[in-house]
Amino acid sequence: MNRKLVKPHTPTPQNLKNYKISFLDNSLSPMNLAVVLYYQSKPENYSQLEESLAKTLVQFYPLAGRYIKNDHLVDCSDQGAEFIEAEALDIELMSLVTKTEAHQLNGDLYPDQYFVNDESAEDPLLSIQATHFPCGGLSIAVSVSHRIFDVPSLATFVVAWSSTTNPEKVVGFSPTFDFPSLLPFKDFNFGINLKRSSIDANNILVKRLLFDKAALTSLKSKIKQQNKKPISAVSAVSAVIAKSLIRLDTKKHGKSRDFVVFQLVNIRERTIPPQPKHACGNLCFTALTPPVSSSGIGIDELVGILDDAVEKSIADHAEILSPDRDGRDIIMNSLGGMIKAFQNPETNFLVFADNSEFGFYEADFGWGEPVWTSTRPQRPRSNTTALMATKDGDGIEAWVHLDENEMRCFEEDEEIKLYAS
Repeated sequence: MNRKLVKPHTPTPQNLKNYKISFLDNSLSPMNLAVVLYYQSKPENYSQLEESLAKTLVQFYPLAGRYIKNDHLVDCSDQGAEFIEAEALDIELMSLVTKTEAHQLNGDLYPDQYFVNDESAEDPLLSIQATHFPCGGLSIAVSVSHRIFDVPSLATFVVAWSSTTNPEKVVGFSPTFDFPSLLPFKDFNFGINLKRSSIDANNILVKRLLFDKAALTSLKSKIKQQNKKPISAVSAVSAVIAKSLIRLDTKKHGKSRDFVVFQLVNIRERTIPPQPKHACGNLCFTALTPPVSSSGIGIDELVGILDDAVEKSIADHAEILSPDRDGRDIIMNSLGGMIKAFQNPETNFLVFADNSEFGFYEADFGWGEPVWTSTRPQRPRSNTTALMATKDGDGIEAWVHLDENEMRCFEEDEEIKLYAS
């Protein structure tokens, strides 16, 4: 394994040396986000990845810095991003890609930094691991601190880096880092820990489900008979999985319980005024449903409940960066709603993170687009589902996280078996 620090190709200007985090950044628990891209081909010379990374870091300068916890800022003094070159000795690329049991995916493909927090001033904010497979192929894992980036920002970086590596691909955007000035940090120790589950992460299993084009067409057709609004693939898949998890919860507790659904929503282009698609930082919020009785609820009703919650969240957060509003009050109200929801131990909580529209399959470094992309949470939680697009764009891949004692029952759910493979 070869490990090094890659610094920006040119020094960061003095006026950009201190990148103060936003109020929203500071409200988040310290953790990292990551994506892994899998390629059937690989370059002859891996130095081009390092060279293009150095050039890309000029625009994404906070990623080469270090977070100074006590000062609530990133010291952009160009210490560098971590770049690791590794070998996968015991598995072939396509064997890995075609596995249906997602919990078997190898954590060794991720840089070690992904599994720690950014609490030390020595921790890189960006870590990358390129892993070579013995019979050809390459995976590239990109891990970034959630303190300064969310998943849309991670996708913006990945696409920008790949286009810098590939001379035949040009992207017409530049990242911006304006959120801290639009939503400034307030001088107090603000942070809320919403951890509720006592389940140890080691007991969480992950099931990878594929909802292909035919299954989505059938599912949406069934829902449309009861729901006259347009139905997205993400809403349909989320509703099917939610319904199965509700059945599982009822069986586990011997009674119907109220449920609440959390959905992560990217509001960049939905704010007033709208923010650029490639604005970097944290600007995703939680769409929270009210407590809903699970007794007799159908998939069509669930679609409506999920969509209404997203629409309400967008409306509630639309003015968060408006000069006429104090966005910090909006954040406090939003977090207050989540805290209140978490206070009821008899409520069934379901979480969905939609990563299907962030363009990870566009990351062509010059040897083809990824044949697959995957992710795994740094801190797995039961009843959490991550949604990814399939390579052809016609399907949805769902990664369902459940306690190992509940996973077998979930896998045998008739509706899951009907629509997912």
